Amino acid sequence: MKNFMKDMNTNELLIYIKGEVAKAALEKNKDAVNMFLVVKYAEQLKDLDPIVFVNTIGRNDSYTTEFRKGLKLAKVIAERGL
Repeated sequence: MKNFMKDMNTNELLIYIKGEVAKAALEKNKDAVNMFLVVKYAEQLKDLDPIVFVNTIGRNDSYTTEFRKGLKLAKVIAERGL
């Protein structure tokens, strides 16, 4: 699965994230899973317009702040080697 994820283009990744967030919503974990996936795939998502991200995965425009926070968190994690 890990290699498959690296081979996905941005559109495929967004579709994957949208599906995972939808599944997580059933368990009331939508925000946590969304943040986890942004952090996990930050390298692939870092150049994406936040509005495009949230609209594509079906979140409100206000979620752009959370998207940016996820990218910043990923950067801190990478810098500190966590």
